[in-house]
Amino acid sequence: MAIKALVVDNNAVFLKAVSTMLEQEGCTVRCAGTGLEALQLLASYDPEVVFTDLIMPLVDGEQLCRILRQTPRHRQVFLVVLSAIIAEDEERILRDTGCDMCIAKGGLAEMRAHLREALHAFRERQGGGGEVRRLEPRIHSSIAPLEVTRELLSEKRHLAAILANLAQGIVETSGDGRIVAVNRAALEMLGVGEEMLVGRDFAAAIPWGELGMAVRNWVGEQLVGGGRGQLEIAEELPLRLNGRIIVGSLLVVAEGEDFFGLCFLSDITRQYQAEEHGKAFDDAIRLVKKMDAMSIMAGGVAHDFNNLLTVICGNLDIVAFYGARQSGEERGKLLEQARRAALAAVDLTRQISCFSNLGIVNREAVAIAPLVQRAVDEFIAREGATCTLRLADRDALVYADGVELRQALVNVLRNAVEAGGGRPIEVDLGRVVVEEPRLVSGQYLSAGSYVQIDIRDYGRGIDPQYLFRIFDPYYSTKERGALKGMGLGLTVVYATLRNHGGHVVVQSRPQEGTVVSLYLPVYHLVSQRAEGSGPHRDDGKRALIVDPDANMREIGRIMLEHLGYQVTLAAGRDEALAEARRLVGGTRQGRPLVLLDLSSEHGESAVETCRLLHEIDAGLPVIAMSGSILEPVMGDCRRHGFVNSLAKPYTIDSLRHVAASAGALTLSAGPSATSRRT
Repeated sequence: MAIKALVVDNNAVFLKAVSTMLEQEGCTVRCAGTGLEALQLLASYDPEVVFTDLIMPLVDGEQLCRILRQTPRHRQVFLVVLSAIIAEDEERILRDTGCDMCIAKGGLAEMRAHLREALHAFRERQGGGGEVRRLEPRIHSSIAPLEVTRELLSEKRHLAAILANLAQGIVETSGDGRIVAVNRAALEMLGVGEEMLVGRDFAAAIPWGELGMAVRNWVGEQLVGGGRGQLEIAEELPLRLNGRIIVGSLLVVAEGEDFFGLCFLSDITRQYQAEEHGKAFDDAIRLVKKMDAMSIMAGGVAHDFNNLLTVICGNLDIVAFYGARQSGEERGKLLEQARRAALAAVDLTRQISCFSNLGIVNREAVAIAPLVQRAVDEFIAREGATCTLRLADRDALVYADGVELRQALVNVLRNAVEAGGGRPIEVDLGRVVVEEPRLVSGQYLSAGSYVQIDIRDYGRGIDPQYLFRIFDPYYSTKERGALKGMGLGLTVVYATLRNHGGHVVVQSRPQEGTVVSLYLPVYHLVSQRAEGSGPHRDDGKRALIVDPDANMREIGRIMLEHLGYQVTLAAGRDEALAEARRLVGGTRQGRPLVLLDLSSEHGESAVETCRLLHEIDAGLPVIAMSGSILEPVMGDCRRHGFVNSLAKPYTIDSLRHVAASAGALTLSAGPSATSRRT
């Protein structure tokens, strides 16, 4: 029976010569020009003898030998190495390739004799008549080792050792997307042997999971298709495999006129688990602090209401008990005290209502400079304080409840005077443009145009460990009574600014004073023209809300329709992409605004969804939404493809502000010299 043989060599002349000799010896011969071609051929062909060169492009002979010995189907093949470097490297070749025989390339006559020896040894082994042992190298007597070849081989081994011992995993692919090399670190990360990867399709050989579509697109469009772009496997959507968390980069590399792919992989499992543990711990701490704050607030409110009700009930009891025996003057004093206590209870109830998103019911366009001027003047007249007021912008409008804002200003002014110990305080009003969302002293600021009111004192300052407790309800060292010191001052300020879509930032150093900065979104008259016209107004403004929570989708729809938007809802990625294609392709109206929640549903990454949305239309304004300001994307949303971010819970004012800023963040600032950027 004819021996089934496979010959692998990238020299076409030598390949033809060896295959012809073997056919003349009665063999059935198949040929491959590289190790990669041989692996593809071996998927459907089972040779009995393999003759392979060592130095070849893509998959070389050593890789091919290792893979054959590691693959159960081909492990018993009779393996012969044909190479020009046998004389210089015979000991390592015999050790590392696992070959049965190696033959140095030389003259054709001597090569024919060596090939006959190899076939004879194979037949003896098959017949059981020969000892199973490795045969000595066959080297032509006229061939002498070359020192330059040894030096080149030493350099090659040196580079191979460096690559093998890198902590970063490296996978190399051919220009058509087939894996040609994998280092040790990558094999450990992926949890497979070299024989399971080399020669196979890059996108199919590795279980990419959710990343599968992105990897297939990269191979087809960037590597094979000539796009030459890069794909990042980021922490937001890592490769999860065998309990590991893996990130990396896929890029196309030019080598002369040819191109090949490189995939760099890094195992961040320990770092990721540490961060996840830290987040869980932080969440637990925040919950404890929240419950502690709620407990303090509930106790404080109960204390103050009990005091007020005691005044009311006690005075009314005295009036009822004495009746006509009491003079009108005495009765009047008792009733006046009860009335004042009742009014204080009403005011306390109003302050508590500020903590609800529905706390503001009387909003209108307000010129902020006159409001601040009036609030400061009244406070100075009433309290006898010394205050310097500077109004750098007298034209800015905000959309607000004027009564609530004045009360918030008075609360901050009162705290500044008390903290300043009689020293003058300063109030500055100007306009500021926040170019990118960021954290300032623990407070999240979304991008956009704001009126900024700074209230500064030069008092004792606040110790850093207490700075983040100043907004806690009833966190105060001041004496509380029935009619003053309610303990809700800065808490009300925080809630009021939040309900106006604004922010409060406190910066302080011990013995250097404190600055409380109030940020209020600048009101755009043009952008509000549809407001008050009722829902479903068709003025060209459209929005797509992508959120897995049905309740959040619904309240978002109601708010946006109130702002004049036509709203489309989507629960997940597939639905969002389908709706985005319809909205972009089905009308000549402007691009829809996309509000995309960052929480993962069914493992979908919002960053990847954002990227896919931009594949539909690169100019889509996508806003990131999250209930955690510590979410990495919220802190650097621009780098991930979002134009702005919106922290949950949001109000209609904060939604209006972020939506208006999505198109042009500097639009409201104009060229005014009073504006500044931060």
